[in-house]
Amino acid sequence: MTKKLSELSWPELPAGNRIRYIWQEWLQDHFEDYHGGYLLTLDSLTQCLSLPDKVFECEIRLGKSLEHCVEADPEQLPFMTDSLQSVAISHALEYTENPSVLLREIHRSLAPQGYLYALIYAPDNPWYWQGKLRLAPKRRNLPIHRLTLSRYTDWFNLLGFKVLEVETIGCPWWRGFKNFQRKSEMNKAWLSAPIAYMVKVQKKVSTMTPIRPLEEKMSVAMAGNLANISTKQLEE
Repeated sequence: MTKKLSELSWPELPAGNRIRYIWQEWLQDHFEDYHGGYLLTLDSLTQCLSLPDKVFECEIRLGKSLEHCVEADPEQLPFMTDSLQSVAISHALEYTENPSVLLREIHRSLAPQGYLYALIYAPDNPWYWQGKLRLAPKRRNLPIHRLTLSRYTDWFNLLGFKVLEVETIGCPWWRGFKNFQRKSEMNKAWLSAPIAYMVKVQKKVSTMTPIRPLEEKMSVAMAGNLANISTKQLEE
């Protein structure tokens, strides 16, 4: 039985803990400056990271795991359209049932020029097959989907995202597959095996209708406690 996004843990993922430290460092680099608005994290993996404080007005944690703000289906996000400044997800696209639906919901909820930060497995990497063939000392929770980065990029473009940055986490075979690094910081990077991708995309502003002034106040995702959050699906 596949675990839910709110139940995933890093040690149970292929090369999970090794990837975790690089991913956290990469996010910290991007969250150094004040962003404002609302940050959404909807998987327990992202919520386990130690991210800088006081970067956003509020972090909304969706899910049952850890301390959460909202309990809801990730594929039916209960947020106002154009209300979130940023979303950070860690392997959520590979472990959710319908990744394209999740991406569509994220795009709807993000404000124009809002950002999505996503950690995505490279398909058929050595650690996937180690778990698939049960060669690892501990059984790994393998991803549901094995989609290529180009497939995700196609989805981003179709939905109206602009890809701003893609950083590859590689594993140098000449070091015995023991040291993970960003490929941009690695010598002989073309020889290394890609393990995962760290992606930053931005929601485009539509040019078919007049663009709202940037100084206009953004939509509010949450007011008070849960004033702007639909609870219809929770009552059913």
